[in-house]
Amino acid sequence: MFILGMTVGGMAGAALGITLMCCIVAGKQEDQQMEQMRRKNQKKYLEQKNIHFRDMEGRERFTLWDGENICLTAEDGTRNISICRFVDEHQVEVDGQIWNTAEFLWQMERRGIQVSPLEIV
Repeated sequence: MFILGMTVGGMAGAALGITLMCCIVAGKQEDQQMEQMRRKNQKKYLEQKNIHFRDMEGRERFTLWDGENICLTAEDGTRNISICRFVDEHQVEVDGQIWNTAEFLWQMERRGIQVSPLEIV
């Protein structure tokens, strides 16, 4: 009976040890994946570009990060939120259409549309 108890105890201990080791290895792999994702996101953030909206005279009206939104407000109060993407130093993509930033501001002003960065309250 003693030998049977020792055998069962040894097998249970070995099974518990293997289970514990598997959990430790899986946890280590998850930690490595999380660290890789953190580094990837940090690199993406550091590579993010600024979009400088300048008027025809070259005066900067406002600046956004690539992927941020602007608010377009018509004279009747209608508002449209548009996403902005960096193209190059002088061009921006607004809702899929590429504009020269000065031309975009001039066209919106000509149409009676106020352009401003989206304020999140």
